[in-house]
Amino acid sequence: QAYVPTVSRDIIYGWARGSVGGLLIRAIAPTSFLGRSVTFGITIWAACIISSPCNEWRGFTLQPKDKALPFKEYFKPVNYVRSTGVGASIMGVALCVGMLITPLAEDLFTYLTHHKLVGLAMVVVVAAGIAKITSTPAKK
Repeated sequence: QAYVPTVSRDIIYGWARGSVGGLLIRAIAPTSFLGRSVTFGITIWAACIISSPCNEWRGFTLQPKDKALPFKEYFKPVNYVRSTGVGASIMGVALCVGMLITPLAEDLFTYLTHHKLVGLAMVVVVAAGIAKITSTPAKK
């Protein structure tokens, strides 16, 4: 039902990510890992914004037939700008931070492959913490 808008969004996102990424790398020329990570986050943010009209198109096509609104009623510019800005910011920050912590995660997993008991202890502690959190009744 939403195949064309979804594929269109993904193609535009990929094109925008490649184009904007290249432009930003040439314009900013980051020399540090932090600079490259931030540039990557900005690239993702821009690509999400550039491809965002297809999200509106996709949402419009996915409306239930019995409750479908005409486009003039469905599309609300304020909501579009807010949801696009928030969504793009979340994605940009998340991937920037992901890029920053990847070397740390790789080091941790390398360490844990050589120290399996430490890894097992970490799993037990995390599982116990999750069990404690999920079994504690909510305060009223």
